[in-house]
Amino acid sequence: MNVSSLRMLVAGRTADRFGPVRVSAVWFLLTAAGALLPSARLPLGLTYAVVAVTGVWLFSAQVMVYAAADRVYPPVGRAIGLGWVTGIGRTGAVAGPWLGGTLAASGDDRLGFLAFALAGLVGAVRVALVPVTRRSAGRGVGRARVEAAVTR
Repeated sequence: MNVSSLRMLVAGRTADRFGPVRVSAVWFLLTAAGALLPSARLPLGLTYAVVAVTGVWLFSAQVMVYAAADRVYPPVGRAIGLGWVTGIGRTGAVAGPWLGGTLAASGDDRLGFLAFALAGLVGAVRVALVPVTRRSAGRGVGRARVEAAVTR
């Protein structure tokens, strides 16, 4: 079993038990914490381990967001919702390296760690708000908008 299969097995089993919305929010929080740790100037071996585990949390959190989209969007608008979720994730994948490079070039590498930790925190908060969004969508407001967009 390779590392990718192992991380998806652990994330999938955890999401089956606690739900993809909760697991994704927690994974994004762990990603934020993991992004801050290298700024503490850890020993090199420990830094590698922290970066590896943080990457697993980040990758798993993003995949969990796809699973969470199933809980948020009604069947008629699920493809549109998944497209938005994917687009936002890809935007971060493009902007992240640029931002990291720009901050590293500024001479203060700790700003890069802080920026990525803040991105993880924003991801956790946004995903944690999904149940709130789901409750308001259950009253018909969100569902009507999605159905109107799909039927145009």
